[in-house]
Amino acid sequence: MERFRIEMSVLAFKLSLKALAIILMVVPRFRREIYNPQTGYIFNARYQFATRDGAVKVYMIFDNGRVRSGSGVIDKPDAIIAYRDKPTLARLFGKDPSESTDYLLTNEMSSSGNMAYLTKFTYLTTLLSGVKRREQPPSLRPLVDIDQGAKRRKLVNETLDRKVDQVQVLDDPYLGRSSLDDFPRLRRLKNRRFAVKPALCIERAHLLTRFHRENGFEHTRWGTPFDPNLRQAHAMRYVMEHKHPIIQEDHLIAGSTTSKEVGIPIYPEFIGTLIWPELHSIGSRELNPNDLTPREAEILNLEILPYWMERNIREYTRRRFGNPLSQQLEERFVLYFMMKNNAISHTVPDFRTVLEEGLDAVSLRATEQEARAETKEQKHFYRAVQVILDGVLTYARHLSDEAALQATSLDPDDPAQAGRLAELEEIARICAKVPARPAESVYEGLMSIWICFTCLQIENANSALSIGRLDQLLQPLFLKEAAQARSPRRREALVKRTIELVASLFLRFNDHDPLVPSVGNKLFGGTSSDDTVTVGGVDQDGNNAVNDMTYIILKAAEMLCFQDPNMNAKYYPGVNSAAYLRRLCEVNINMAASPIIQNDKAMIEVLVNEGIPLEDARDWSATGCVEPSISGRHYGHTNCMMLNMVAPLEMALNNGVHPVMGDKIGPATGDVRTDFPTFEDFLKAYKAQILYLMELSVEINNYMGIAHQELHPTPLLSAMMGGCLETGRDIICGGAKYNTSGVAMVSITDVIDSLMVIKKLVYEKRTLDYGTLLKALANDFEGYDHVQKMIAKVPRFGSDDEESRAIARDLMEFCYEYYIHQENYRGGKYLPGYWSNSYHVGFGMLSGALPSGRKKGKAFTPGLTPAPGSSDNFLDNIHTVAGLDNFKMPNNLSFNVKLVPHPADSHARTLDIFSGYVQSYFDLGGMQWQCNVISSETMRAAMANPDDYRWLIVRISGYNAYFVKLNRNMQEELIERAEFACR
Repeated sequence: MERFRIEMSVLAFKLSLKALAIILMVVPRFRREIYNPQTGYIFNARYQFATRDGAVKVYMIFDNGRVRSGSGVIDKPDAIIAYRDKPTLARLFGKDPSESTDYLLTNEMSSSGNMAYLTKFTYLTTLLSGVKRREQPPSLRPLVDIDQGAKRRKLVNETLDRKVDQVQVLDDPYLGRSSLDDFPRLRRLKNRRFAVKPALCIERAHLLTRFHRENGFEHTRWGTPFDPNLRQAHAMRYVMEHKHPIIQEDHLIAGSTTSKEVGIPIYPEFIGTLIWPELHSIGSRELNPNDLTPREAEILNLEILPYWMERNIREYTRRRFGNPLSQQLEERFVLYFMMKNNAISHTVPDFRTVLEEGLDAVSLRATEQEARAETKEQKHFYRAVQVILDGVLTYARHLSDEAALQATSLDPDDPAQAGRLAELEEIARICAKVPARPAESVYEGLMSIWICFTCLQIENANSALSIGRLDQLLQPLFLKEAAQARSPRRREALVKRTIELVASLFLRFNDHDPLVPSVGNKLFGGTSSDDTVTVGGVDQDGNNAVNDMTYIILKAAEMLCFQDPNMNAKYYPGVNSAAYLRRLCEVNINMAASPIIQNDKAMIEVLVNEGIPLEDARDWSATGCVEPSISGRHYGHTNCMMLNMVAPLEMALNNGVHPVMGDKIGPATGDVRTDFPTFEDFLKAYKAQILYLMELSVEINNYMGIAHQELHPTPLLSAMMGGCLETGRDIICGGAKYNTSGVAMVSITDVIDSLMVIKKLVYEKRTLDYGTLLKALANDFEGYDHVQKMIAKVPRFGSDDEESRAIARDLMEFCYEYYIHQENYRGGKYLPGYWSNSYHVGFGMLSGALPSGRKKGKAFTPGLTPAPGSSDNFLDNIHTVAGLDNFKMPNNLSFNVKLVPHPADSHARTLDIFSGYVQSYFDLGGMQWQCNVISSETMRAAMANPDDYRWLIVRISGYNAYFVKLNRNMQEELIERAEFACR
C-alpha cells in the first residue's frame, strides 16, 4: 500500500509540472511570469528533476513563452533539483513551496546550477499551489516602555567623581547620575523602534534596475562596453540622486538607509533573488516577519528580480569559472560559507579624512590624480570617484532641502512647534555643509559620518561595514566645543547634548535590518548588520586613548541597549586605567551582553607579527564581530569565509564521505577500522580532509573576488580608504594600504573534544573500537549509553588539561601555516581566526553525532569557547583559552562567557569580581572576552513570554542579537552554555 502511495505521489508530481506549464501558457496573469512584453522579459530555462538513485528523471523547459515537461534527461540544464529518493519526493510533494529551500538543510533535496532559477521556479510553484498572502501581524505593535514593568532591564551605576585616563571635561567620567529618564526623546524613539515591524524596501533595487534598463549593463545603449568602475559610479550616483531624502519625525540625524521607518534593503546583484519564494508569505512567517505590500511584491517579481537572475555575483562567478566544484560545495551549506555572495564589507572606512578635510577635498585630489594618471584604468578609477562623490553630496543637499521644507510647515509662534523648527533649520545648515567640508562640531561630525555611511550602504550590502574608533574621531570636536563652554552650567548642557547626539546616531544605525530569507532564519537568525563601533585602547604613539568621548559613547550604548552598534572596547593593560576596565564591566552587566572587551596589547602584538608597522597596528578597530582592521587603511574582508572544522572530522571517520550530505566529498583517507593503527595516523587523515576544504575555500573566495573586480567595484568605499587614491585602484583590486582576507574557523572545540575521545578511548585505553563508535554515531547514541558514559570521563578542552590544549595548538598551527601562505586575489594573505558568528548553530544543524558525545543536529560550541561541562571552575576555562598562541589566530577569537552575578552580592562586589576575572585573563595573555551576563532561567522566561523581553540582547559569538528573535536552536544553545557565578 505504501509503495502504491509513493508511486501515485510521483505521478502527481509529474502531472503538476504539466499543469503548471499549461497555466503559465494559457492564463494571462500567469503568462506574464514567463513572457512579459511590458518589461521585455522572457524566461528561458531548462530544469532537470531527479532522484539520486535515478529512479525518477523528469524535465521542464521554458522556451520563448512556451513550456513543456516530460520524462527523461535533458542536455545542459540550468538547474538540477535532486531528491534523496522516491519516498522523499512523495513526502515533500504538496508541502508549502515557499519552504522548499528548507529541505536543502536536511539533505532531502539538493540543487546545482543557477540558484536564482531555483528560487524563480519555487515561486512559480506557489502559483499552482494557490499560496495566497496570509493575514499579517500588524506593522506597529502597541507602544510600550521597554525599560519599565516587572520584566524591565535593571541598571545600576557607580559614579567616579575624578578625572581618569585622558578625560578633560567630564567631572564624573562614569556619568553615573545620567539615565534614559533624562532624555525623553531617546526613550520615545527607542520604544518606537521596538514597536515597528521591519519592512522590505525596494527603493534601491528599483532605482538600480531602472538605471541599467535605460543605460545598459554588459554594454551601454550605444553598444560599447562599460568600464566597471564608471558603470558602478554612474549607477550609484543615480540612486543617490533619486533616493528619498528622509528625515524621520523627532530624529536629530538626517537621512535613512531605506525608504521605510525600519527597512530591509534588497540587493538583487547579491543575494536578493533568494527572497523570491517568499513574496506572498514573508509578512506572516513565524520567525521575524517583514512587511511587503502587494505592489512592491509585484515590482520585485516582474521587474527587479528577473533582471538580476544572471547578473548577480553568484551566477557571474559560476559562468566565469565554469561552475567550479568549490562553488557547488559551498552551496550545500555544510562545509563553508562565502560572504562575497552577499557583500565585500567587513572593513572600516576612513572617516577621519572625511571629518578633517571633507569630500570636496577628496574629489579635488581625485581630479588632480586623474590628470596625472598613466593608464586608462587609473583614469577611469579617478573619474569614478569624482562621479560617485558628486552623488553623495547631491544626497546631502537633498537632505538639507528636505529639512528646510519641513521647517516651512511649522509655526515659529507655536511653542509646541518652535523647538522642532529650530532643530530642522540646524539640520538644514549642517547638511548643506557636511560631508562636503570639514566638521567643526560633534553634531556636524556625526551627521557627516551618517550621510557617508548611508551612501556606502547604497553602494554595497551592509554586512559589518564598521565605524571604527568613534571616540578618537569625535574627541577633538568635543574639546573644541568644550573650550567655548566656560561655565559649569554650559559644560553640563554640552555633555548632555553630546550624549543625546551620539545616541541619536545609534538610533539611526537601527533603522535597517539585513535581508534574511526563511532558510537563513533557521541557520543564523537574529543576526544584525554588525555596524561595529570601537572605543578605548592606545593612540598611534602608544599613549592612553581613553577620553571623554569614550565614556560618553559607553553611556549612550548602555542607555539604549540596542543590538547595533556592536560595541567593542579596547583595554590596554598597564596604560588604560583600572577605573576604565571597571566601567566596561559595569556597562557589560547593565546591557547583559555588550561591549566586547579586547586586549589591545595582545592584538597589537599579533598585528605587528603579521607585518603591520607598530604605529598603524595601534590604530586598529574591530569589524563585524571581533576582527581587527587598521582604521581607514585596511581592506581585510575579515569575514570573507567561515569554515566548518567539524565536517572534515566526519569525513575522516567515513573515508571522505560526509554522513549527513550522503556524498563522498573529500579524499579517500582510509577506513578507520583498519587503516589507522595510531592516533597520529587518524590525525593525519583529519588534516588531509580539512586541507582539502581549505584549498577549496581559498579557490572560491578568489574566484568571487575576481567576479567583484569585473562586476561590482566600489568607488565610494575606495575613495574613503587610504591607499586607493595614491595607487589609482579600487579596494577590490588591491588599492588599500593593507590587504588581507579573514577566515573564521568554526567549532574547533568540538573537534578537540572529539579527538581527545578518540585518542584516549580508542588508542590509549582501548576501551572503545572504531566499529562501535561508528555505530553509536550512526544511531545518535541511542542504545549506546555505555559509550556516552565512557566519553563523559575524558578530559575536555577548557579543563586546563595540557593534552587537549596541545591538540588545539597543533590544529591552529596547521591551519595558520596553510592560510598564511595563500595569496588572495588582491595580493594579500589569509588570516585565520576562531569565532563563529551564528554558524556554530547552522553548521551544527547539518552535522551528525560526534565522538565528543554531542548529538546529531545540536549546535556546536561557539567560537573558541570550552563546551558546557568541561569544568566547574571558571578559572580552568580562562587558563585554557589564554594559554593558546595568539599569533596563530590573527583574525582574533571569541571567548564566550556566561557569567551571572550572585544575587547576594552588591553591585560593587560584582564589579570587583568581574573586573578581576577580565584583568586576570588579559594578564595571562588572553586576547578577547565577551559575556552574557544573563541567566539561563531568564532566557527560559523570555522563551515563554517573548513580549516581556523584547529588550533582552544576548551575545552569540561576536555579535549581539535580540533573544526573542532567534530561532529555537539558537535559544537552546544559549541556555545550555556553561553558566558560572560571578563570585
